[in-house]
Amino acid sequence: MNIAYLISAHTDAPQLKRLIEALHRDAHFFVHIDKKSDLSLFTSLIHQDNVHFLQERVDVRWGTILEVDYQMLLIKAAVDFPVHFDRLFFLSGMDYPLWSNERITAWIEAQGERETLCGICMDTDYIRGQQRDLYTLARPFFNVNRLGNRGNQRLSILCRKVKEWLRLRKSLSFTVDGRLWHLYKGSAWWCISERLASYIYNMYKTKPEIRRYFVDSFGQAETVIQTIAFNSPEYAPKCMLVEGEYPGLAALTPLHFIIYEPVIKVMDETDYDTLMASGRMFTRKLVSGKSDPLVKLLTPNT
Repeated sequence: MNIAYLISAHTDAPQLKRLIEALHRDAHFFVHIDKKSDLSLFTSLIHQDNVHFLQERVDVRWGTILEVDYQMLLIKAAVDFPVHFDRLFFLSGMDYPLWSNERITAWIEAQGERETLCGICMDTDYIRGQQRDLYTLARPFFNVNRLGNRGNQRLSILCRKVKEWLRLRKSLSFTVDGRLWHLYKGSAWWCISERLASYIYNMYKTKPEIRRYFVDSFGQAETVIQTIAFNSPEYAPKCMLVEGEYPGLAALTPLHFIIYEPVIKVMDETDYDTLMASGRMFTRKLVSGKSDPLVKLLTPNT
């Protein structure tokens, strides 16, 4: 059983080290560190031969197409690696496993051709109110070096407000190779086969209309991969479709226990019983210092 863990991180190197050491010792770990962060803080602490820090790094800005750029870099690193992986997990450096490695392996072996990628179609009458507004309002993306991140963000916000004032809205569907695609939303945390990962990467890189649609969208890290997979006649039946009204992001995150509202909660030892009862494979988020007692409680289970 060959497993690849694709991990995005930007802070808390000790927590990333704990995450890696808690997971399969024979797995491969592909890690992207935000370009704004000091890579040496991570590489000086984590030395395992099976941990591969990406040399090409993205200066990540939340809620922009740059998040997809690092997702694709991680996928490419794994699919190009000279090992075939049975499953690829996408994690955050602030995640931690709630299951033993043996239980994770047994779960993978039982999956067959199922893909643990959850998604809901946003282009239906069930999606309305705030959720429809979020995804139909264009957010122009700017990446002008001399403006810096703050200047680019301000310019994007200004253009967004102008478009909103003019009532210019994005469609929740677009065309790829002459075929109508619908927008799907899920979570940034998933587990898929190498075949699906390779398909997603190749579609994104060879179909420029996909990036053109998403470059001014909302929450691309939670929509691009889902949209490619759920518009595939081959892979859509293998993924986890959610139908009806929008159920909330927690319901679209099948492997993780995360408290999203009002902000993502930092887990501590008082959450232990809730985490163990959740049935989820991972939790997020853990922070060095505050979450240390929780990690000690979880260690026997990893």
